[in-house]
Amino acid sequence: MYNECYRKDNRGYSIVEMVIVIAIIAIIISTVFYTVIIVFSANAKSCANDIQRAIGDCKVTTMGKSAAYMELYRDTDQNIYTRMYVWDKSANGGAGDYVPSEPQKVGTSRVYVAYKRKGDAAGTETELLSGAAPIEICFDRANGGFKEDRSGNLYEIIYVKGGSKSYEIALTKLTGKSEVQAK
Repeated sequence: MYNECYRKDNRGYSIVEMVIVIAIIAIIISTVFYTVIIVFSANAKSCANDIQRAIGDCKVTTMGKSAAYMELYRDTDQNIYTRMYVWDKSANGGAGDYVPSEPQKVGTSRVYVAYKRKGDAAGTETELLSGAAPIEICFDRANGGFKEDRSGNLYEIIYVKGGSKSYEIALTKLTGKSEVQAK
């Protein structure tokens, strides 16, 4: 005695069930994608703020102690670092020399950093690359403004990008002020 009530329906999924499953998968994927963008954007903001902080520290050291300059560079692992060099009169057998501080990691390989030198064409960005010469940020002790580095370069803007966010660190030559602006 076979009862019709117990007969199984083997026709597969209905279109409504399929749409619901696809909608749930789409929500999960978009949440993961959005989270990844937020993390990369946070890396860029943190990097821009850390670079600005290092520039400020270098200016304070230059105006207070003695001559100093700061380098911004990428290492072989593509991470971004700053390092300050402070003039020490007793170094180099009493002749004096710049003594490096410990490097400070300010960004990861996921962050794009570039710069614009004074005199470069509008819209020109030079990416900060591993193995390339670091950029040097120097201050004039007399007035606190930025001055040319040992190679004759003066930097106007440092670009920091990551995720969906872009930041510019504007360097004002006359005052030595650096300001992070979201773009």
